[in-house]
Amino acid sequence: MRLVPETSPLPRLLVFPFGLLGLFGLALLRWQSDLALHLARCPWRELSGLPCPTCGGTHAAVSLARGRWSEGFTENPLVALGSLLFGLWVVFGLAATAVPALRRSISWDDGEKRTARILAVLVILLTWAWEFRRLGSGS
Repeated sequence: MRLVPETSPLPRLLVFPFGLLGLFGLALLRWQSDLALHLARCPWRELSGLPCPTCGGTHAAVSLARGRWSEGFTENPLVALGSLLFGLWVVFGLAATAVPALRRSISWDDGEKRTARILAVLVILLTWAWEFRRLGSGS
């Protein structure tokens, strides 16, 4: 993996609409968490009775929005990690827009892409195992 000059401005410019949506979501989760928790449904769990890899994600997001980081990671590590990476992407996109020298793209060779895909699948499977462990412990 290496950083190369920006090949397309689209990922950086998408920070603006997605960042605004993220701020709206953060405000909703922070000040209207009861509504968010009431609306949260997992079709997979309702159909099968088993958790999906993102079960507990709304609870995790509410905890993160309220600044309870360890609780958010306990509720669903995948959602907490994704939220953290999303926040870093937004900050970097805004910084790169203001400072052109930061405008970079990531270049991956085929082996690195394969490794990243395998790691992503492993993270999802580990999160799913985490959810099953929580189901078994009654949390």
